[in-house]
Amino acid sequence: MKKQLMAFFAAVLFCSTAPARAAPPEVAGRPAAPPPCRILIDNDDGIDAPGIHALYKMLKDMCTLVVVAPSTQQSGMSHAVPNVSNGLKVRAVPFEDGMGYAVDGTPAEAACLGVMTLSDGKPFDLVVLGINEGENTGLGNLYSGTVNGGMEALVRGTPAIAFSLADEYGDDYARSAPIVRAIVRRALSRRLPPGVMLNVNIPLNYKAIAVLPSRGLSVLIESFTSSELANGQTLYRPVVKTNDTPPPGGDVAAYMAGIVTITPLAMDRTATRAMKSLQGWARDFRP
Repeated sequence: MKKQLMAFFAAVLFCSTAPARAAPPEVAGRPAAPPPCRILIDNDDGIDAPGIHALYKMLKDMCTLVVVAPSTQQSGMSHAVPNVSNGLKVRAVPFEDGMGYAVDGTPAEAACLGVMTLSDGKPFDLVVLGINEGENTGLGNLYSGTVNGGMEALVRGTPAIAFSLADEYGDDYARSAPIVRAIVRRALSRRLPPGVMLNVNIPLNYKAIAVLPSRGLSVLIESFTSSELANGQTLYRPVVKTNDTPPPGGDVAAYMAGIVTITPLAMDRTATRAMKSLQGWARDFRP
């Protein structure tokens, strides 16, 4: 798997700097054929967020796109699926030059519904999530609705990529188009290993690209403040600060240094290195 990933990312570095080719002219009198690939687009900022509209514009000439996203802001929902057991309410809404599906649910629920039901009976080649407003580096990927919508896609058998952009870009998502398009193009042509998704974080004025492990936290909770409410409850609010000393060799430190980080994340969370040392537990607890 390691060799396969390194070949994949080496090609991304080339593609992101290579000049774009002109599109082939259409045959006179004949409509252009639809692209052969299919991508599901999802996010956690909601279907009206500028990031998902920017992502659609970046990819619409590459593949047939189907947009299935939460109807409202769902940041920090991780892999939650609180609504699916009671049913998911969906409505078709205008989206760019077509229609999209607004789901009253989480990013993971939207991904599940999109892959399994709203696919027009055809499989997707890739699920692309974002573009998220703000980074999702390090252990922040555990909380991210954007990243874990991609994990749900893996559960359903479809590879995924989650894109997140530095807050400093504001609504200028178009500046990330070269990186986004290069990575998506490579994922379509070379394929990702089974059970692996990519978590991509793009800092402001990036100067390099690197494949790095998820390591550390970009922000730290120092403490909690408390205040008494009129109803007798106590309200606790976190005191948060930027982590100025993230562990070296990981995506958090690299992102803070102005490097685009590409982190492969696995669906299988088994701690394989701990398996052997824990075997004795099973023997000790035999009835």
